[in-house]
Amino acid sequence: MIEIDPQRLLLEGMESGSFPDLEPLALAKEYVLEAAQASPQSGGLYENPIVRLWHSPAGLFYEFKEFPAAFYARLGPVRGQYLSQEEARELVWEALAMADKEGADLNLFYTPQLMQSDGDFYMAYTLDGERIERGRARYALPLFMRLQHPAGLTVLLRLESEFIAFKLPKGQPVLQGLKA
Repeated sequence: MIEIDPQRLLLEGMESGSFPDLEPLALAKEYVLEAAQASPQSGGLYENPIVRLWHSPAGLFYEFKEFPAAFYARLGPVRGQYLSQEEARELVWEALAMADKEGADLNLFYTPQLMQSDGDFYMAYTLDGERIERGRARYALPLFMRLQHPAGLTVLLRLESEFIAFKLPKGQPVLQGLKA
């Protein structure tokens, strides 16, 4: 499995105030997006007010609608699971516990305003050995959750009346120097 994940670059850019150059990842990003869109009969497009996610047996791709540089792309077999509201709540609480106790990187986005106020989001991550927390964790279920932990990545997307989750084992990252 191959993954393209600029999350670390985006967090570093947010902290330093300079946007990272993601152009070297453009070709790989487009390739995985096409693979994820290729087989709509056994996957499809899922979206909510902030995120678009494509899924097929060939891969998974998501991006933020208002900030397409915030994306994740994975080439290889991927399976999602629909969750009830209670199962989604349990997954979010487990993610919060992992972020608190194990130092996992966690992003929760609660509203379409993304990061306009502290109540719109919660982020916990480690950069250069320093633990950083932004926003405020809430009891409400998020529109989108991303949990990065040593074993892999967990993504939760809130749809109109249901939730879909993907638990992805760690993949082989695409080299940052990949050129189109």
